[in-house]
Amino acid sequence: MAEVFLYKRYQNYKLLIINSKFREKNLSVIRSQYMKIAWIQQSTMIDYPGKLACIVFTPWCNFRCHFCHNPELVLPEQMLLFQHDYIPEETFFNFLSKRKGLLDWVSICWWEPTLQSDLYDFAKKIKQMGFLVKLDTNGRDVPIVEKLIQDRLLDYIAIDLKNTPEKYEKTIGVTQTKKFFDEYQRLFKLLAKSGVEYEYRTTLVKGLHTLADVEAMAKYIEGAQHYYLQNYIWGNTLDPNFWGQSFDDDELEEMKKVASQYVQHCDIRK
Repeated sequence: MAEVFLYKRYQNYKLLIINSKFREKNLSVIRSQYMKIAWIQQSTMIDYPGKLACIVFTPWCNFRCHFCHNPELVLPEQMLLFQHDYIPEETFFNFLSKRKGLLDWVSICWWEPTLQSDLYDFAKKIKQMGFLVKLDTNGRDVPIVEKLIQDRLLDYIAIDLKNTPEKYEKTIGVTQTKKFFDEYQRLFKLLAKSGVEYEYRTTLVKGLHTLADVEAMAKYIEGAQHYYLQNYIWGNTLDPNFWGQSFDDDELEEMKKVASQYVQHCDIRK
């Protein structure tokens, strides 16, 4: 079985509070000095077609997307329930050392890896072992991504594009200042001249996104290397009353057609 869960997942938890505020002492328990690893997927060819990768899933996120399927790894009050069940870095690197010659990539993703204080050293260790490194990010914490790029510790970057700037707050559940969008555009320009392969991706939800929104988002990242459209899949969500729906195949194809006018490559990721 490719996907191995290495911690006890709390599937039958009670959703406590949506978009609540927590004292810093609670957050410090979650965001300590070492890399937090929630689980590991031992092998996949989805993240980078043609190459075999493992995926490292990290907890905690600074967004509160209503359609997120894993609130237990986003909401601090739920993460505290299994703070002692995270996988130690030593365990991961022991696993990785046994995969030399078998794996090509390590993908660091979900929910927002840039919140991990040990991300830089973690990526550096992986590179020193001879693996390629992919980072998934929502684009909010640009300085750490910039440093990783400058020090040539990343080989591929995937950035979330949640919606148009006008609809961002409605989509991610938290307010963002003008500085966020300025930094987001700075990251886009940085990627364009970095020499690192990258992609943008949007989870499309009927009720949150329209065809016009997709065109506006593609214009926002005009010239980007890759832009992937991902259809929302119904399931357990951070907001238990979330009302969004999936698009049908024809609607997605039309969105792809429109977005393809502005980026180098656009596709539907399934």
